[in-house]
Amino acid sequence: MPPDGKPVTKLDTNALPPDQPRTVWTVGDGKTVGVIAQEGGCGKASASVLEQNAATVKIELLETLPLTKQMCTMDIRFPPLTVQLSEPLGERTVVLTSRQEQK
Repeated sequence: MPPDGKPVTKLDTNALPPDQPRTVWTVGDGKTVGVIAQEGGCGKASASVLEQNAATVKIELLETLPLTKQMCTMDIRFPPLTVQLSEPLGERTVVLTSRQEQK
């Protein structure tokens, strides 16, 4: 989390695997939400807002894996990512989901 980040404590992380990070924060006016994603080997992490309403903001963490077989390192990385909201997060709950896809 960056030094100017404010931790988000209203989280729903039930859809995440047990080993997935659960660190979420806001920056500035609260329209920027940061998350720690997980990627490994040749995977590339990204985050997107799936839904925002008066009660919740649903953020999906996606790890994109290459379609073709290739040599990849066996490391796991935890990149910080940000998404932009249309309105400040405020008291809404952040719901985190994750999935993998091949491209």
